[in-house]
Amino acid sequence: MKEKGVKISKGGKPGIGYRLFRMYVRIMHNCHYYRKAVYLGRENIPQDCPLLIVSDHQNSLNDALAMFFAINSRKERKWRAITRADAFEIPYLGMIMYWLGLLPAFRLSYGIENLSKNAHAFDEAADELIVNGTVIIYPEAGHQNKRWLGKFTSGYLKLIFKAIEKSEFKQEMFILPSCNHYSDYFDEQEDVLIKFGKPIAVSPYYEQYQLKPRTTIKELNTVVRKAISDMMLDITDLDNYDAIDFLRNTYGIKYAEKHGFNPDSIADKLEADRLLVRNLELAKATNEPAIAEVYNQTRILIEKLKEMQIDDRFFDMKINAVGLKSKILLFILIFPFYLTAYLANIIVFLPPKLINNKISDIMLHGSFKIAVPVLAGIPLTNIIIMILGLAVFGSVVATLIGMVCLPFLYVFAILYSKKWKNYLRQARYVKLLKQNKLNETGSLRNKIHKTLDDLLQNCE
Repeated sequence: MKEKGVKISKGGKPGIGYRLFRMYVRIMHNCHYYRKAVYLGRENIPQDCPLLIVSDHQNSLNDALAMFFAINSRKERKWRAITRADAFEIPYLGMIMYWLGLLPAFRLSYGIENLSKNAHAFDEAADELIVNGTVIIYPEAGHQNKRWLGKFTSGYLKLIFKAIEKSEFKQEMFILPSCNHYSDYFDEQEDVLIKFGKPIAVSPYYEQYQLKPRTTIKELNTVVRKAISDMMLDITDLDNYDAIDFLRNTYGIKYAEKHGFNPDSIADKLEADRLLVRNLELAKATNEPAIAEVYNQTRILIEKLKEMQIDDRFFDMKINAVGLKSKILLFILIFPFYLTAYLANIIVFLPPKLINNKISDIMLHGSFKIAVPVLAGIPLTNIIIMILGLAVFGSVVATLIGMVCLPFLYVFAILYSKKWKNYLRQARYVKLLKQNKLNETGSLRNKIHKTLDDLLQNCE
């Protein structure tokens, strides 16, 4: 890979092209792709000083984009983010990533001979810190495929101490712990949350670092990792992860309401989930056989629901069969409008789907769902609209209307598809209910919830 630098004036304001592109991507990210983007703790972001933001990593490019827009209080400066090197090998994408301020990080899996290339990226990032820059890094050295915090590498601390050494230990620098959280990793029109903790001043470690660098890095790494773990949903019981993740999205709804949280708020739901997971761990410590049985029963319930193609939440809903039929009929009637909306965005929808069909790492799917439309699908579709509107119809008004309507049609198509699938699952639920085929599943569900109520009550 050819090593490059990003042409950024140190400490200076980004150019007009960069700012316009940032505005465009922000709109696509916050409105087009996500239903809601929530940023918490932005008051903790230090101003006018070197800042290294350290976060968990669970959704590849989506993490970096959400972080980028969360730190808009420093928007007059360009930023650096250290990310996986293989993404830079994709034609044109690597050039754009450099332009945006992303820098490649090589892992051992790329070959030991490539590790030396990290020095170039870390030197650039350290130089940016010295001039009060912002650098974002994900020390897990790869995105996780579950809601848990992996082991931290020490590269981010070597980076900041490199900058500190360049400043001759005279400049105060901060590490800002952060976490990201998603209502759903893979679907469009879901919610994303970025949360910042209290900044950690590095200057108290300067003297110790000069005497015992390895000990200092190990100690500070523990502090930073704990700060992030204490903010995020960190499910450490990976052997029972699937059962726990299912329970937080099902039983966890009532559990959140019982404890005064709003389950429809991603911020509230995160705190409720953290409380639930913590109490499940306590229950396991005090009565492991009972909680193990709950997890086994939960796995059986998951399989039953998959087999019947229904959602657990339907058991708590009062589904009116007549009303449901009316909704399905209405959706059938407006299907032509959905088809129009889908076809209008076919270049936006189809390429990411084709690409993701060939990618085994599902945690990369969201990255292509947002990157491909932003970089190619949406611009190409607008060019087609311009050609049709101006060259074929000769109407500037028609062209502008088409370009303005395009993102709304995209969102409509997404929501229509999600609602339609939901109504079909509800119809299956109603049919099974009438056939008395849900009694066993409902009883198992009630048994799990009752057992959890009893077990968790002792952990309050």
